[in-house]
Amino acid sequence: MAESLRYKVEEHLTCSVCLEPFKDPKVLPCLHSYCHVCIVKLAKNAKSNTINCPECRLAVEVDENTVSTLPSNFFVNNLLATMTQTSDTPAAKIRCPKHKEEVIKLFCKTCQTTICRDCTMVDHQGHNYGFVEEVAVEEKRHLQSNLNEVKRRKGRVAQGIVNLKKFNEGLEAKNKSTISKISQHFDQLVKAVESRKREMMEKATSITNSKQRQIHAQLEVLEMALASCESSIEFTEQVFKNGNDIQILSMEKHILQSLEQVKAVKDQTKPCVTEDMVFVILSSAQEKKKELLIAYDVDDAVANPESCTASFQETEAMFNAGKQYSITLICHDKNNRRLRYGGQDIKPSFTGMEVSDVAVTDNKDGSYTISFSLCQGGMLQFEVSINGTPAPNCSLAKQVKWVISDAHGKGAIANGGRTVHGEGRQGEYCWRVGECYFDSGVHTWKVELYNHPSLRKWSQHSCYSDPTAEVGIIDYDEINADIVRSEKKWVYKRSVQGGYGVVISFTLDMEKRTLNVKVNSSRYGSSSNSYHVTAHRVSPFFACSSPYTSISLVE
Repeated sequence: MAESLRYKVEEHLTCSVCLEPFKDPKVLPCLHSYCHVCIVKLAKNAKSNTINCPECRLAVEVDENTVSTLPSNFFVNNLLATMTQTSDTPAAKIRCPKHKEEVIKLFCKTCQTTICRDCTMVDHQGHNYGFVEEVAVEEKRHLQSNLNEVKRRKGRVAQGIVNLKKFNEGLEAKNKSTISKISQHFDQLVKAVESRKREMMEKATSITNSKQRQIHAQLEVLEMALASCESSIEFTEQVFKNGNDIQILSMEKHILQSLEQVKAVKDQTKPCVTEDMVFVILSSAQEKKKELLIAYDVDDAVANPESCTASFQETEAMFNAGKQYSITLICHDKNNRRLRYGGQDIKPSFTGMEVSDVAVTDNKDGSYTISFSLCQGGMLQFEVSINGTPAPNCSLAKQVKWVISDAHGKGAIANGGRTVHGEGRQGEYCWRVGECYFDSGVHTWKVELYNHPSLRKWSQHSCYSDPTAEVGIIDYDEINADIVRSEKKWVYKRSVQGGYGVVISFTLDMEKRTLNVKVNSSRYGSSSNSYHVTAHRVSPFFACSSPYTSISLVE
């Protein structure tokens, strides 16, 4: 125990340059101390007025003539004095270097230095100063705050070193795993490809070594940062432990400057490289022997679903039902580098409407083409997973123009599904629905009602009823019903007597569950209505009671 204590004391009293007991120790800005003579020798040997700290390599601007201006290490001086004094020897009072008879009792806040009473009347006249006992309380609190921040940084740096070492182990494990896969694959091939096999393994190792060199360099920086933190912490804590207020205040400016410099450094504790690596098979070597030597590669770019992107190949603002469209998917890695190879597991998903003929084409260059056909109108939603993981930045949406369906109800469909006519006898109720459904979002469309009186053939015995039309929406669950219940539809109903056209605009908000209807008639002017929708999924609805009435979708 005593031997260990003696060793620690001697360690603090030994200059690391001359390896002798300290003689007039001076403190550099990095808080490392060396003999006055040793620093002078370092300054003489320097090519410029800058020396590097022998321990942390910090550059310090000093020459042999200005070494004396560096602060003395009072902690070491006190320890040396203690070693030569008896325990009964009273501690000497610290006197002013300019006024030898005056004891230092004051601290000049303006100049950040300790002074005596005579100094206040000469060099520090008019300055802001106070008694060291009073000023030391606040200044030590300031030092303690900075010390705590450096301690926290030390913790972050230490944890960063641990994480980087674990990461480096992961790099090595990934390297071994990749090499194992390469070896297993090439072991099945003929001797002619052995040289290529070695090349692949060397490339994998080269990538790993390159990354490890970067990691080792990063570790070296962090280890130096850790040493700097520990040195600053140790020095400052020794000051608090062994120095009195006057000594602390005399060193405060230099200590604080060092602590602030240490804590201001931004540490890169996360790995500067990725651990990703993949053995890439560019083509089927078994089927194409001539291309065997260029069919393989080692790459550290692995598909990262969060970095992948997707876009429609077609640029129309709206798509049309019944046509085929395509999506281009591009795969990137964690560093947003585009992959140069294919082979990813791509699983597209379409919602909001029915699609058909979905096909995924691997372009072998990191991109994929997803083709599909639209079976109906509405809001198309596209999502995709890559290697079993959803790709959030690949989600797409597109409004698809819809037409009137002939699959439900009755009524003559014309104009490519844009128009429905009544059929049968006058007064016979006919209805159709749109080839789409809405369960979310806001949707708009327009229709035009028109009656064609010139088509009617009259006889004196014919019975004529006023033709009517209903337009709006219907509960999607009712589209297969023979008779549509009134409480399951939200429609605007009116007479279409005469040969004029009526344009009706619809705005459906499925979030608010509202249907707003605006009527524009050249004969009767404009009006509006609003309906509360209780269904969770609806389709556009069209109905009329005359073979001479038509309802058309308006662009």
